[in-house]
Parts: sequence; structure tokens; C-alpha cells
Amino acid sequence: MTKNGPSQTERGSSTIWLKPAKRVRDVPGLTRDRIVQAAVEILDMRGQDGLTIRKLAEHLNAGAASLYWHVETRDDVLELALDSVLGEIPLPTEPLKWDKELIRFLTEWRQTLLRHPWSTSLFGFRPLLGPNALVRSEHLRATLARAGLPKADIIHAGYTLSNFMLGSVATQVAWQAGDEAATRARIATFLRDHAAEYPALSSQIESEPDDWGESFSRGLGWIIRSFATS
Repeated sequence: MTKNGPSQTERGSSTIWLKPAKRVRDVPGLTRDRIVQAAVEILDMRGQDGLTIRKLAEHLNAGAASLYWHVETRDDVLELALDSVLGEIPLPTEPLKWDKELIRFLTEWRQTLLRHPWSTSLFGFRPLLGPNALVRSEHLRATLARAGLPKADIIHAGYTLSNFMLGSVATQVAWQAGDEAATRARIATFLRDHAAEYPALSSQIESEPDDWGESFSRGLGWIIRSFATS
């Protein structure tokens, strides 16, 4: 572990999904699922900084030591919490054309992460090998295969879509953490005052989108249409 988080070696080798099954002690009323549910509740209320094993135990009215029969570290809890969130992304209930399904799936994925703003920063933290993550990754790859993309391009197309969506969520979360309207107003004033230096930016102030959902939908549409012509 480094001061900035897991080392490169730890990122892969320490993932909870590749560890041997943990011997669980029977503690009445305490299960891994209940621990994960409580962790998500704390993360939604307080963010990542608000989650510790001690606070999690208090939330569960349990002793901290009893949690270690189910999870080894706080990082394990974060990994489990992220996979739980990914389980909220609805899978299709009816067959759709590949492009319509990509729009539905990526839009639902984005909305799910926005309900849990802390989750976005955990992508890349450890490999996404939880059952919910794998099922949804499988669905994304299978849908891209239906688009007729060469096998070699499917993985790149998947990364393009997920990275675009994650960037959209991360940016929206960061802006909305403060006074978004006031920040936009200050930026607009600054660009008008420096129009000679930034003519393109200043000329587009009035066209700057303030609807995050619409901006995402338009960008997603451009990407998906490019698959059809590639």
C-alpha cells in the first residue's frame, strides 16, 4: 500500500474476487450482504472519506472485530460496494437493436453512478471482477458484437463508451459538488474579459451546454453512429 492507495501489484493481486474463500464465523444478524448494504448507505451519505471499518461497525451496531470474519480490509469493502452498485444497472427486459440497446445501457449506467457519486473514482482501483460487473461487461461486449464490429475492435469500442460515460459522470459530480451556476457565471465573465486571448471560447459562451444529460446523449449518439460506419 502506498500513501496514494494500492500499489500496481496490489491492484490486481489483492482484489477480493481472486482471494481464497474466507472462512466465515457465524455472527447473528451479520452477513457480507448486510455489511455491503451498510457500506453503500454510508458512502452515499458521507463519501469515501466517511467510510472506515469502525464507522461501518457502528452503523451495524456490531463490533469492528466481527466484520473481519467477512472482509479483510476497507479496500475490500469498497470493492464489494462498487459491485453492488453495478448490480443496480438494469439488464434488458426485451430485445432491442444493438444501437438502441447501447444507448439504453450506457444511459442507465450513467444514471446509476450519479445516484452514488463516490463510485466513479473507484473505476481502475481494482479489476472489475465482481459478478455484477462481469455480467454487465459481458452484455456490453455481446451488444457490440451484434454491431458487426471486428473482434479486434470490440474491446476498444467498449473502452471508448465506458470512458466517455465515466468522464461525463466524473465531470458532472465535480461541478455539482459546488455552486455550479455561480461557477459558470464567473467563467463566462472571465472569458468575456479575455475574448482577445480566447476568441473561440468566448464566442461560444452562450452555446455552452448546461444540461448534462443532453450533452451526454448527443456525444453518445455520435460515438455509436461512428460504429455503424466503421
